[in-house]
Amino acid sequence: MLISDKYKIESDSLNVTLYQKGTSKTNGNIYWRPIAYFSNVTNALDHTVDLEVAETGLKDFRAVVEKQKEIYQLIKSLRQN
Repeated sequence: MLISDKYKIESDSLNVTLYQKGTSKTNGNIYWRPIAYFSNVTNALDHTVDLEVAETGLKDFRAVVEKQKEIYQLIKSLRQN
């Protein structure tokens, strides 16, 4: 399940894995690297919100709140599908 242009979630019988998109410095190829493991999708989505908020640098409170709203709207739309 693609969460954004930077994150995706995949699962197997044991874990839900959160992946982050990366680009190889040597050849420019795009790859997905696992960054966290969870027992359920809800926890993975919540962690994604934390990551996105942290990327704002927490410098502007309004930017943090807007980022949270954006991500929670995305999560809500994913749950409805």
